[in-house]
Amino acid sequence: MKQSKTIKSYLVLSGLLLSFIGLSSLVMPIEMKATGGIDLSGGNVNALNEARAYSALLFALGLTTITGAFNSKLSYLSTLIPTIVFLSIGTGRLISILSDGMPVEEVIKATVLEFILGFVGFFLFQKKKIEANSPSFSSSI
Repeated sequence: MKQSKTIKSYLVLSGLLLSFIGLSSLVMPIEMKATGGIDLSGGNVNALNEARAYSALLFALGLTTITGAFNSKLSYLSTLIPTIVFLSIGTGRLISILSDGMPVEEVIKATVLEFILGFVGFFLFQKKKIEANSPSFSSSI
């Protein structure tokens, strides 16, 4: 099944974003976390370990998402990955806002972007699922 340009663009954009954030936070976690008002400069090895571990996960998920834009065997998974990642991180941030209070402006902007990308991914995933179940797709297998 050929991917639409919209889905391919979404996969490349969201994959690049996840890869960039993941790799940047993996290589320079202190600087990246500081943009969100988080201070890791005290040398807490455990906090740095956690930051780098989750950064590596985001980087790997970003690379998988980008790969799915060009490999039809991974396109279903690659459409699902950023949807789950962005909506779950956005939801976690929203729960934190409701229970812990308002974070810095940069975190609020990130939350909005995560929900936007997550909902776009959700609608594209639904579209892809519907197309995959259509009779014309089934008969071409």
